[in-house]
Amino acid sequence: MRRKAPTIYDIAAHAGVSVSTASRVLNGHATVNPALRERVERAMTELRFRPNRIAQTLYHHRSHTIGCILPDIGNPFFSQLFLQLEIGAFERGYTMILGNTVSTRALERTYLRTLAERQVDGLLYLGGLANDAAPDPADLQLVREVAEHLPVVVVNGELPGVPIAARVRSDEAGGMRDLLALLHTRGHRDVAFLGGRADVTTSLEKLREYDRIVPHAPAHWRQVTGLTIDAGREAMTRLLTGGNLPTAAVCINDLVAAGALAVAHERGVEVPGTLSLSGFDDIFVAQVVSPPLTSVNHNYGLLARAALNALLDGMTGPAADAVGHDLAGTPRQVDIPTEIVERASIRTVTHRI
Repeated sequence: MRRKAPTIYDIAAHAGVSVSTASRVLNGHATVNPALRERVERAMTELRFRPNRIAQTLYHHRSHTIGCILPDIGNPFFSQLFLQLEIGAFERGYTMILGNTVSTRALERTYLRTLAERQVDGLLYLGGLANDAAPDPADLQLVREVAEHLPVVVVNGELPGVPIAARVRSDEAGGMRDLLALLHTRGHRDVAFLGGRADVTTSLEKLREYDRIVPHAPAHWRQVTGLTIDAGREAMTRLLTGGNLPTAAVCINDLVAAGALAVAHERGVEVPGTLSLSGFDDIFVAQVVSPPLTSVNHNYGLLARAALNALLDGMTGPAADAVGHDLAGTPRQVDIPTEIVERASIRTVTHRI
């Protein structure tokens, strides 16, 4: 037969104190006599007392939970970042609740409502609507209604017109510039761009840098085919059949680079002997393919810490309004530098004079 869980009354009786004293200890009041606090805490341990978190949430108006909405936990970029966020939240005494939308806008709306109803203390928004190049006004209005009562921090994205607490981003445009500069210093003047989506802001950001730095690239060097391994296979196939092969290619992410590398191997194109190849995101895939990929790392640990710090500031800091904006209503912006991790997929090209 299941034992009845001990109550606050049991704790008070076991410790020999009043119920109000036991309650003050449980709720973290600093005014309790240290000796009495020790007796209550010992009683809680001996009786294996577990606090009622729902009751504590009602009492403190805090749930010590953080919601996180992202489009695809199967994508190593999001899983790697979420892991860092979850570890950081746990270290700060918070539990993370994941809303994995599987890139479905209807499910994204459902998670948004559900997390707000569950009274999370704050919300981290990664991808999805925050990376939509033409967001639906009705979807933005839903996020706006949530953000009026709850601090929201956007990571590597934007929610135009929504009163978010902060925008935290890794410098993806800078990472693409640095990657193209590295290729230039290694002698590469003819560079292709593989992968990406025209309706995703992070893709467009990288593409703008590529178009600015490589303005005269032939049309078939610019293959915007998607974000997956299959998209990489398609992009490389089109590049190899288009004629006039460049000496290098930058990929929108490491998954695309892995697919492109597989097709290069199948077609007998040596990497980096014939074609140098680089990825982006520096996920584990970059290290296990052959050759290992040069890639751009987002500084995941620093990015996660900055996002959590910004959210906690919005939740607990001396904000000018309910959700952590400054007096002008402008959200904080925190920029995290990216860094290139060089591996064996890029060779040096010597130009004859």
